[in-house]
Amino acid sequence: MWRSSYATAAPLHYTLASGGAVAMEDTIRLYRTLLGNRAYLRSLSEGAFFLAASSIAIYAAVTYATVHASNYVTDFVLSRVGPFNVRFLFIYGTFTAFVITAGLLASRPNRLPFALKAAALFLLVRAVFVALTHVAQCPIDPQQPAPFFNSIFYGSDLFFSGHTGLPLLAALAFWHIPQWRIFYLALTGFFGAIVLLGHYHYSIDVLAALFITHGIFQISCWLFGRDYALFRSSESEAAPRAKRTRRKILAPADSGHGPAPKPFALHLVGDEALPTGQSRTD
Repeated sequence: MWRSSYATAAPLHYTLASGGAVAMEDTIRLYRTLLGNRAYLRSLSEGAFFLAASSIAIYAAVTYATVHASNYVTDFVLSRVGPFNVRFLFIYGTFTAFVITAGLLASRPNRLPFALKAAALFLLVRAVFVALTHVAQCPIDPQQPAPFFNSIFYGSDLFFSGHTGLPLLAALAFWHIPQWRIFYLALTGFFGAIVLLGHYHYSIDVLAALFITHGIFQISCWLFGRDYALFRSSESEAAPRAKRTRRKILAPADSGHGPAPKPFALHLVGDEALPTGQSRTD
């Protein structure tokens, strides 16, 4: 069902232009087009439902692991480093990264279905690992945070590190955009160091997160291939054209003021355009 979710989607042709106002107009136009498409809304709803279910699963797993936690164990890295009070960076760095990522996704709604489903799969896989591992957290500095932050960030959900894995998942998703790839890779290293310096995770939690997250991304691309193609379909930095794409891009008419800018065509995945440039669903 997910692989055919865009079978009736309509194409969108527009030219990417510079300038904040024009970019905003492009974003609004893209929202209007996608939100008027039932296939997109269905896929978006599936992603939201999957994410909600995975959030419940990870909450239940963390609660179970915290109640049944055993003693903490020694660690090669943690025995030699810290603990340091990096709670400010740990908490507010997380919120900052969340706001930046939410802005990136909101600026291009075509990114939302794959992002929701990949994040949901990440949480679901992590819930399984957390439920299987009941090791207590390594002792940290005695200063305790406020109860609200404590309920969000602290527990026995150790294996594997979500603070390390989620930025890497974003880096893999935005790999075709160099500046965001570098940003999220740097964020992965930053949070990996923070959770070790503060003794919030064991070193194996951080190292394993890198490999498990890569596997989750590959599975997401396989399960949600059409959503991932849509995720990448409106990038001006874009990425290589799909090998199977044979659609013709309709260039705007020459206005007489020089050559028209090179157009950018966004086709919702799975749609077949007619020779006139119209969708079969139009």
